[in-house]
Amino acid sequence: MKNIAVVVFFIFQLPNVNYAQSYDDSVLRQQSYLFEHFIDGTVLLKSGEINYAPLNYCGTDQTILFTKDGKVFTLTGLSTVDTIFISDKKFVPVKNTIYEVENSEGQVKLYATYTTKMKPLTATADHSGTSRQNAGQVNNAVSNVYVSRNYKGDFTFEITKHYWLCEYKNISKANNLKDFLKVFKESTNSAIVDYVNKNNPDFKNESELIKLVNFCNKQ
Repeated sequence: MKNIAVVVFFIFQLPNVNYAQSYDDSVLRQQSYLFEHFIDGTVLLKSGEINYAPLNYCGTDQTILFTKDGKVFTLTGLSTVDTIFISDKKFVPVKNTIYEVENSEGQVKLYATYTTKMKPLTATADHSGTSRQNAGQVNNAVSNVYVSRNYKGDFTFEITKHYWLCEYKNISKANNLKDFLKVFKESTNSAIVDYVNKNNPDFKNESELIKLVNFCNKQ
């Protein structure tokens, strides 16, 4: 991996504290990265200090990775981290798991995580015979699969996005109406049920989930 000059992380400014762990950067593990390459990102600490490094998100264990001197490390010491920015995405640590912030308005926030799964490619028949189905970028507005990547011709790695409701440090699933009714006040249940019955939101569609969370927060 190409060495990249970066501002030294706070991790290496505290040599007596274990803030980083080396990481197995095998080709197989690389398939679980959210971004195809490490992107210059920002780590904002609770102290107000800002640090810069090439960053990536690993769907295998929902962690943030960074590179230094050609090696890949896992960002730890998350109790000192406030916010992580990679490209146009914003991440926060909650109970040792990294979540992407989808909506930060109101008391209850909408967060997301990513997981990976390796699946055999599906064979499809066409006029010329049997061929492998191509894997490419997938729009998560119509599928919960965020990215699908080919691996060694016979397999694809699917990176799937999962949504969560966060109230302070309490994390709950956001898969259906029942999940929402558990999180929001009981006095708002009838309004939330009416909204869902009227609008029939897709709980795998990010924009529709954001609208639902915004509505619930205003009740």
